[in-house]
Amino acid sequence: MQRPPSVCAVTIPFADLKRDKDLGGKIEEGLGPHGLGIISIADVPDFSELRKRLLRLAPRIANLPEDVKKQLEDPESRYNFGWSHGKEKLESGKLDTFKGFFYANPILDVPTTDDVLVSRYPSYCRPNIWPADHLSELEIAFKALGKLMLEVGLMLAHHCDHYVMQQGVGNYDGESLEQTIARSRCHKGYLLYYFPRQFRYT
Repeated sequence: MQRPPSVCAVTIPFADLKRDKDLGGKIEEGLGPHGLGIISIADVPDFSELRKRLLRLAPRIANLPEDVKKQLEDPESRYNFGWSHGKEKLESGKLDTFKGFFYANPILDVPTTDDVLVSRYPSYCRPNIWPADHLSELEIAFKALGKLMLEVGLMLAHHCDHYVMQQGVGNYDGESLEQTIARSRCHKGYLLYYFPRQFRYT
């Protein structure tokens, strides 16, 4: 029996994201009907250092005093801003206490002041909660990495838009993917920490 062809993630060097480069073939290979749906960008300047700087803070926030972490929780956002631990359920139905999350919008601390939107979409529109008095460097590191990831994403989105127009779709009836991402106020990132096995809560 013949094995199906393997599907691998497509990698594009950061230097190739220049606007005058034709990446249509790579985009179709990675995101087309036979692709894995993933494109990774290699050799992004400063990415490794910014990533390392943020990841080193994960155990520090996870080990803050319980009363401090409680202040960083945001139940009104369904725990989608600030600290979240033991709020999500596993497939078994048990609460997931194996890992902790810290959620934030890396671009805007206050995505909107429209109370209607905040009430309707609390998981996206509520303000950030930073441990300014206990781990002030978290905000700086989180925003620096998030901003870089957004910038790279916008560069890739530009090439995705160009590819779609090359397929004969013509101009968009509305905003392009790049414009939609750029205009969004609800970017979201999270820092994930796995508790050591001996310290996992039961």
